[in-house]
Amino acid sequence: MKTEQQGAIRLEDGDVLTEESAEIARIWITDGAGSSVWIAAHVLEDPTVFGYLMADTIRHAARAYAGTWSIDERQALQAIVDGVGEQLRDQFGKIETIQEGKLN
Repeated sequence: MKTEQQGAIRLEDGDVLTEESAEIARIWITDGAGSSVWIAAHVLEDPTVFGYLMADTIRHAARAYAGTWSIDERQALQAIVDGVGEQLRDQFGKIETIQEGKLN
């Protein structure tokens, strides 16, 4: 029986996931070693919809940061948006892909 990865976000007391629910992204960070990102692109055919989902995720993240670190939600949102903008401007930096995208 597979156990949950240490450090995983608990899903109890959240939305009820049904047979129609699908995980679209999973993001892990390892201290000093960068990030690991999995995207299930086959779930959303239109990448624009993925962008909408990321915007919704960022808004939820701002609320989470505000509550966790007792900062203003608007300031948290601006800091996240600034980080996204900075990283996107460096979009020509090298990323390593372990699995190439394909329909599952």
